[in-house]
Amino acid sequence: MPGRSLSPPRRHACLLIAVCVALIAAARCGDSSPASTISQARRLREAGRPAEAATLLTDLVRRVPRDFTAHYELAQAWHAAGKEEDALTEVASAIEISPASPDARLLRADVLATLGRDDEALSELRQVVTANPSRAGVHRRMGIIHAKAGRTEQSVNQFEKELAVNPKDADTLTELGVFFFQAGKVQEAAERLERAVSLSPGSARALRFLGEARIKQSRYQEGLDLQTRALDADPKNVQLVVNHAAALESYGDPHDAEAVLKAALDRGLEDERIYIQLGKHYRGRLRFDEAMATLERAIEIVPGNGEAHFELGKTYRSQGKYDEALKEFREASRLAPSDPYAYYYIGSIIATRGQLREAVTLFRRSLELDPLNPKAHYALAQALQKTGRREEAERELAMHADLLKRLREIRHEGVATAD
Repeated sequence: MPGRSLSPPRRHACLLIAVCVALIAAARCGDSSPASTISQARRLREAGRPAEAATLLTDLVRRVPRDFTAHYELAQAWHAAGKEEDALTEVASAIEISPASPDARLLRADVLATLGRDDEALSELRQVVTANPSRAGVHRRMGIIHAKAGRTEQSVNQFEKELAVNPKDADTLTELGVFFFQAGKVQEAAERLERAVSLSPGSARALRFLGEARIKQSRYQEGLDLQTRALDADPKNVQLVVNHAAALESYGDPHDAEAVLKAALDRGLEDERIYIQLGKHYRGRLRFDEAMATLERAIEIVPGNGEAHFELGKTYRSQGKYDEALKEFREASRLAPSDPYAYYYIGSIIATRGQLREAVTLFRRSLELDPLNPKAHYALAQALQKTGRREEAERELAMHADLLKRLREIRHEGVATAD
């Protein structure tokens, strides 16, 4: 009834409800505070959901436009999401708010390096190292940029400076090992990568390249075991899958290679590189129908993949289907004009059909791109002989013989054979 006071129990209940409502409101306010939003965004980014983190942080920087951390975290989220131009904009805002921040300058250097703007990235890194010569990670970043540009001395110098700052930096040891491996210095690579793996046993990159170094050292089983560990550490890495399967095909059990590739597909790694490797495996086992179906699937995924067309051409050629092979090799050549081997195979097919002048042109083009292919030298010599150009043919035969001798001496290591 109007004007009637509430009984004590009902007053207590209403009071309790009011307190709960106030607490919920307070909690909601806390949840949307800058600190809690940033923490939530970090968790999303670290969980592999950077785009969601960026959405949260974009709203936050609208509410607190002069907050350094909000801009910095948003830049990190965009960088992790592969949106480098957006990352560059946000990190510039962070530096404008706090010009002396080394973290922001390091992030800007990383973004610039990803964009291929290496000179600008190096400029940022030099500013950081000038302010703090012992800052961890700076020299390693500089070393990676120099290595990418082929500046050997500068790269090694920066990696060694990083190790002087932190001798147990597994990342730097890994990058130095990778650099030596790619430069053909296998023993030096193995020494650095061994130390990196001892310091960071779960590093997929260190395990992968140590495995490849061991295979180069003819320590095949050890290399395969290391590749297995790398794949266990990073099961979604398609290149690891393909490399390991190729190594198993050559140095282990081809059945294991097939199992690795099929397991990757079962895990949802629907990538044309896996189908291409599986197609090559099937062709090597003379399972041509499966090879063609698998390579056609690779082409469905990425129609412009020249390698898939090339491997399909080789599969047709293995069955004596030269018209189909020629069509695929021509498409591969169109899609990847810097690949020497499509020219070689096109030349080989049309030479058998009497189109010798065109074949000579194709063989020469192939050798311009890969002078160390003995098969192309031999094929060119045959075509030249048939057109009456004996002196040129003899020179090519001499080149062919010399290359075969060198191949035997170095056990086929590092030289293309067009197989």
